[in-house]
Amino acid sequence: MELKQVHKHLERYLESNTTLAEEQALYAYFSQPNVDETLVHYKPYFTAIAQQREQRFSREFNPIIKTRKIQFRRFAAVAAAAIAGFFVLQQTVINPQPTAEELVFEEFKANMYLVATQLNKGKQGVAYMETFNQTTNKYLKTE
Repeated sequence: MELKQVHKHLERYLESNTTLAEEQALYAYFSQPNVDETLVHYKPYFTAIAQQREQRFSREFNPIIKTRKIQFRRFAAVAAAAIAGFFVLQQTVINPQPTAEELVFEEFKANMYLVATQLNKGKQGVAYMETFNQTTNKYLKTE
């Protein structure tokens, strides 16, 4: 095949406008050991395609088994989602009634908070008294 014709076929091949005969001519040209230096970088592409066309599936294919596996996986995914949803629903929606001990503890916490706030106010008052005593002791000598 002439080099101009190979370039023409290759250009049409890259634009996806070739016929089957032109593609076969390109595959035949690039399967030769001596290829033009300007087209050497296309040779691995065409040899790989030629090898892939010759490759055949050697094992038996049974689509029913594959479909059963997919159905089992779907069933397992749905079951896992249902179980997870059940536990989330159980934790969030169903709030159990607090026991008597829990109610007493919550009341105790509220009372302790009130006591703590009153103690903090008293602590601030004592701090003011201490400052007042120090200032008074400066001006009045009570020794």
